[in-house]
Amino acid sequence: MNIKKVRIILLGIIFFLVGYNSFSQQTHNTNETKEQTIQRYINLGYERQKKEEYRKSIALLSEAIVLAKEIENDSLLFRSYMKLGKSYLYSWKNEKSIEAYYNALKLAKDNGDIDRELAAYSGLIALLPLINKKDKAVDYSLYALTLIDKASFKGKKNHVNVLTTVCDAFMAKGEYDAMLPHLNEGIQLAEKLNYYAGLVDLYIKKGKYYRHKKNWEKAFYYLNKCKDILKEGKVSSPFFPTINASNAIARCYFDQEKYDEAIQELLNATSIIQKEDLEKDNVIETYLFLANCYLKKENFEAAAPLFKKVIGLKDTARSRKDAAVNKFHEEDSNNLLSDIEKLQHQEKEHKQTINYMLWGILFIAIAFLLISFVFIKKQRANKATFNALIEKISTLEADKKSISSQKPKSTTKGTRLDDDIVKTILARLEKLEEQEYFLKPTCNLRSVAKKTKTNSTYISQIINKYKEKKFNDYINDLRIEYVLKRLKNDERFRMFSIKGIATEIGYRSADSFVKHFKKKTGLNPSYYIKQLNKMEASEGE
Repeated sequence: MNIKKVRIILLGIIFFLVGYNSFSQQTHNTNETKEQTIQRYINLGYERQKKEEYRKSIALLSEAIVLAKEIENDSLLFRSYMKLGKSYLYSWKNEKSIEAYYNALKLAKDNGDIDRELAAYSGLIALLPLINKKDKAVDYSLYALTLIDKASFKGKKNHVNVLTTVCDAFMAKGEYDAMLPHLNEGIQLAEKLNYYAGLVDLYIKKGKYYRHKKNWEKAFYYLNKCKDILKEGKVSSPFFPTINASNAIARCYFDQEKYDEAIQELLNATSIIQKEDLEKDNVIETYLFLANCYLKKENFEAAAPLFKKVIGLKDTARSRKDAAVNKFHEEDSNNLLSDIEKLQHQEKEHKQTINYMLWGILFIAIAFLLISFVFIKKQRANKATFNALIEKISTLEADKKSISSQKPKSTTKGTRLDDDIVKTILARLEKLEEQEYFLKPTCNLRSVAKKTKTNSTYISQIINKYKEKKFNDYINDLRIEYVLKRLKNDERFRMFSIKGIATEIGYRSADSFVKHFKKKTGLNPSYYIKQLNKMEASEGE
């Protein structure tokens, strides 16, 4: 057998094996159950999430949710919602993230699954401070703690993780004393379990607590304990806690004006940073903090290249964020460039710079006072409007007037309205109101005329005379009165996005809802919701 024939035979074998493998894979996919398909989508979505390909991750997880709903598999549906919430969070779509976590939470509650309920609450607690709902994060934290005793993982690592999330919520709000008992409980449990990954995070928080109290001895004690655990190699992924611990130690030195020690600590931290770590937020923060430490030492030569490095890192990270975040980074980088230019001219134009700064501060102070005055005046007016609105809603809830008690008015022009017919139509109209027909997107003049068994002209004239408003105003007023009451009494409804609320009450767009809400109340829906949350929080204290 010659070489040419051997080659032909080998190529044939290779082609056969490739074809067989392809056929086998296709057969496997054909025989795949829906549960396996959903699990594959979840796994692929998670892999895309880890690669920071959030759009692809969201698309895969959304498809998993559709399929899980079709086969009514709550377990897979819950997992899909939780991972979707994280992908939305990482892609800076906070409202979508809340919706996903809230769906997961509802699912867990409906099934009475305490473990999953706690997992969903942990996701919400981590997210809410990012959208300035720190009070709500603390409320959820306190409630989550009441569920721990019923959870299967009480006294285990996930118990520590929940306590860590709770501590983050209190720290975000600046309530260090309220955080302390949960922090101590977490440390005690983590030490008992030898759960070093959780322990180093909690030790860093304990160090930050004592830094807040300006108890430097205890702050250094806990932060160094954290570093000892990391040096002993007891944590599988030591990079983030090492950087965070060094940052916390450096800030303790910085607060005491020990800038040389702070700089040395930060230099030790930056020495372990690899190329693939450069775009991470805490790494960028470390370089920026190091630059500021050099500024305090008036070492402009060392500070300037660090500022430039920070700009470069922010510009690289910028491409992975959405348009709003891009704008933030652009403005932030421009500010840093301005700082560098000041550094380059610091020694030559020191006096002139100070004068400019003084004039700038004066101008900003005056502008701030004017803006504050206008803002406070506006806030007071809005608060007065809100209080009057709440009082009006309470009155309406306590003393609801019956439409049927209104007496028909006599007509002087247009189509003659028979009193008996009018009473009948008004009664039907009242029934439609009780059935909340006005919330349907299909509610219009023609459909209401059909429901009240009359024609469009007749029902329009009746509403004009006995409701004393045009048909569209009549429907909009009913919708706005409904949403005012429901937002006041339904905490979950207040978690909806403005678009979600608009859809819920029959509007086809958020803009239309906002326009009619403001026309009716003089307030924006977002302001009304914010004040309701504040009022509820103050009543709960």
